[in-house]
Amino acid sequence: MKNTKTRRIFIKSVTAASMALVMKSHLMGKNSLKLMAENYNEGIYRFELGEFDCICINDGGFNYPPAQFFKNVEKAKLDSILEEYKIPLDNIYTPYTHLIVDTGKNKILVDMGAGDKLPGNGDLPEKMKLAGIEPADIDSIFITHAHPDHVGGILNGDGKPYYENAQYYIWKDEWEFWFSEIAVERTNEFFVNVAREQLSPVKDKMILLDEESEILPGISVIFAPGHTPGHMVISFSSEGKELFYIGDAVLHTIHLEHPDWLPIYDILPDEAAESKIKIFDLVAKKNSLVIGQHFTPFPSLGRVRKHEIGWEWNSSV
Repeated sequence: MKNTKTRRIFIKSVTAASMALVMKSHLMGKNSLKLMAENYNEGIYRFELGEFDCICINDGGFNYPPAQFFKNVEKAKLDSILEEYKIPLDNIYTPYTHLIVDTGKNKILVDMGAGDKLPGNGDLPEKMKLAGIEPADIDSIFITHAHPDHVGGILNGDGKPYYENAQYYIWKDEWEFWFSEIAVERTNEFFVNVAREQLSPVKDKMILLDEESEILPGISVIFAPGHTPGHMVISFSSEGKELFYIGDAVLHTIHLEHPDWLPIYDILPDEAAESKIKIFDLVAKKNSLVIGQHFTPFPSLGRVRKHEIGWEWNSSV
């Protein structure tokens, strides 16, 4: 039986989450992570990481059939776990949480949302403006991987890049995969078409990465293949504080406690398993902040602890 703290991460009541946010902001003090509730209900969540100003923004969300997230789990067993965490048995809702970091020198965006490629999404540019940031202010964009919910928002309705002044960073293997025939064989036509359609117009602004390193001051990349061949994790470091944006290294917090439960979306499951150990052992050891793009509730922010055969998620909200 999971403890009460763990269960809370699955409660999707925005009202309850907002109340927790306000209470925590009073208790934590000025020298800790500062949580600001302004515009929280609009899917905007501000916090500080050392000297970096950070904003989580919700592009939208999606309801997934549970079998797509846990393809190798017997239905009765899965239903039992979903009931335990008060998740509907017929769908699993996840937010699409993206991250903006202002380092003082760079304004960085991690992934660009689904745009108009998936229903109920495409809110990122307008919510950025609501948070006081214009798309033209972004100078650096890191792409964890090229699935539609991460790159579908590169282009606007006129087919031009939203982020006209940005330099883009993607792992070399990821770029090469989506422009290969293997991508058609291993995924589907929709995924391939979105990746090629969205990435091609920014080819001249794209930097292909092939080694783990610090790319900008305080911003590093970690190769974490499996979900896709060139999936990467982005880390941020300032004044001894660290934050890891893990993309889709796992899709749901249940995957942390049950790392052998697999989604249909992992292209290379064996490599995905190795990447889970690499990334989550690292963040657990460091006790770093983590953002999981699909983790509930928004803002998908928390910490990971080692737990039995896997790990345990502790939400910051």
